[in-house]
Amino acid sequence: VTGATSGIGRASAVLLAREGAVVVAAGRREELGATLVAELRDEGLAADFVRTDVSVRLDVEALVAGAVERFGRLDIVVNDAATFLFKGVEETTEDEWDTVIDTNLKSVYLVCHAAIPHLRAAGGGSIVNVASVHAFATMERVAAYAASKAAIVALSRQMALDYTRDLIRVNAMVVGGVDTAMARAHASALGQSLEEAGFPGDVRTVGRLARPEEIAAGVLFLVSPEASFVNGAPFIIDGGLLARL
Repeated sequence: VTGATSGIGRASAVLLAREGAVVVAAGRREELGATLVAELRDEGLAADFVRTDVSVRLDVEALVAGAVERFGRLDIVVNDAATFLFKGVEETTEDEWDTVIDTNLKSVYLVCHAAIPHLRAAGGGSIVNVASVHAFATMERVAAYAASKAAIVALSRQMALDYTRDLIRVNAMVVGGVDTAMARAHASALGQSLEEAGFPGDVRTVGRLARPEEIAAGVLFLVSPEASFVNGAPFIIDGGLLARL
């Protein structure tokens, strides 16, 4: 699980471990990673953390190879690592553009490039790439982020075509507003609260803000045998956000 030190990635790592997976969590913040692993081990669960910059090929190759060497096989990949930039095209520098694309999109390519041979060797598996409603309906001044998330949906669809014969399912999780540090930073950039930014917390409201654990439940479904017929899909889990004009 990449991006596993906070938000959706952390919640997914915890839920997968509690459901019996041996979890290798990846992220850049070692202290948060160590805390996650300690909490899971205290529950008697198997987990490791590997400090990883998912935009760097050597880091990703070491992550995947180390996981297989330690635990013997690879069955599930969750690509959740992401960064957000509140800028339009004119305001975005080339370095900023590259940072967003490398973190959000190139990382999916790098992780899958390293992981797919091991999934094939294990007899198949499941890849979940976390995308966003911004792939389908977006807002002002999120150019690089929207582009990266739309590309993840297309890439997931394409990989599903290539690797179905290997019994590897690939799906994109299309996520709406989630109460994470990144979402709060987004709202802060607007000078607003999450509610003011269009993400209500009331459970009776269409398009409300989700808890990371609610998104993790979708990840668990997609990697499970119950989702055996879900492949190449933009799996929408957004509380109805895209249903609203």
